[in-house]
Amino acid sequence: MLNALTDQSGSGVRFWGIAQELAQLGHSVFFIERTVKKNGRANSRAVGYDSTLDTGLLWLDILRATLFNIRRGLPLRPHLVFVLKPFPNTCIPALLFKKILGSKIILDVDDLDFAYYSRGLMHVLAHMCFKVFPPRFDFVTTHNLLLESILRHQVNIVSNKIFFFPQGINTEQFAQAKPNRRYQEKWHLTRRDKVLIYCASLGITSDFEDLLPALVEFLNGSHDVKVLVVGDGIKKQHLVGRVAAHGLKERVIFTGYVPHSDMPGVLKLANIGLNYMAPTLANQCRASIKIREYLAAGLQVVSNPVGEAEVFKDYVTLCPRIEDFPKAMKEMLQEGSAARNKKASAFLARNFSWSFLVKDFLNHVFNSN
Repeated sequence: MLNALTDQSGSGVRFWGIAQELAQLGHSVFFIERTVKKNGRANSRAVGYDSTLDTGLLWLDILRATLFNIRRGLPLRPHLVFVLKPFPNTCIPALLFKKILGSKIILDVDDLDFAYYSRGLMHVLAHMCFKVFPPRFDFVTTHNLLLESILRHQVNIVSNKIFFFPQGINTEQFAQAKPNRRYQEKWHLTRRDKVLIYCASLGITSDFEDLLPALVEFLNGSHDVKVLVVGDGIKKQHLVGRVAAHGLKERVIFTGYVPHSDMPGVLKLANIGLNYMAPTLANQCRASIKIREYLAAGLQVVSNPVGEAEVFKDYVTLCPRIEDFPKAMKEMLQEGSAARNKKASAFLARNFSWSFLVKDFLNHVFNSN
């Protein structure tokens, strides 16, 4: 399995979850990715692991990762090569393994990456990769219906080569977690605090700044609430400055990157999970892992109906306008909904648990002509 991005990306979290479940089912799995720094994945007993360290220079990192993936992958002589994203550092090695070793190759397209760049060289190159690489794979997986339609009609992937592979999570891990008191102390939270949590990259895909005015309005009318902003990226310092300008520096806590293995206990510190994605084409092609994790951890959730958020309409408060968020958050803190949370947990376990999704994926891969 070849992850095009780093271990800190949401896409990387998705791919690592699949890898762990494949190993649980008895398959020999080797996982290779780029890393920002050393992480706990190398300690996994179930999944073989290696990585190349990022320098921060994208072109150099992609080139190094391409060569590294080839060098590490060839001796493994894999029967199946599963790669994340139509990027050179994953697709070129996979195509080489297919030619030399006869490996079956599968590409997971989980995003419309080129759409995050409105113009320029990055847009052109990312769009070219999106068009060129997917048709050359034995199967293409995706987890969003609009994205699936684009792959069919704009990239000309035939129907029997596309497998709908929903975004999953380890539902039990989030449901059974206990509040992480170490982080609670680190962020100066008390057990009396009412806590909202917003988890997302603060990089080019971030829409937190769009949500900020509604958050400021809510916090100015609710003085017993704190907000955790979990994530990191190039926009973080700018957003910290924006929050400070509103006089909310002590109440909106930017935590930076938190290892995903710690997230179940972190979510248990919160009452409400916030999810907001601007209604762009790129966001409409996404499937939120955070809504799933919020619900699995027992949080109430406020979101706008973008991407496939409406799949969860019976368990999430959907706000068509940003202006609706403050009222929804206030009502949630006052009312609560233990019954709805219990139903949401059952819905997730039944439809979005990796244990079911990965078995369906394997059945399709090994039983399709």
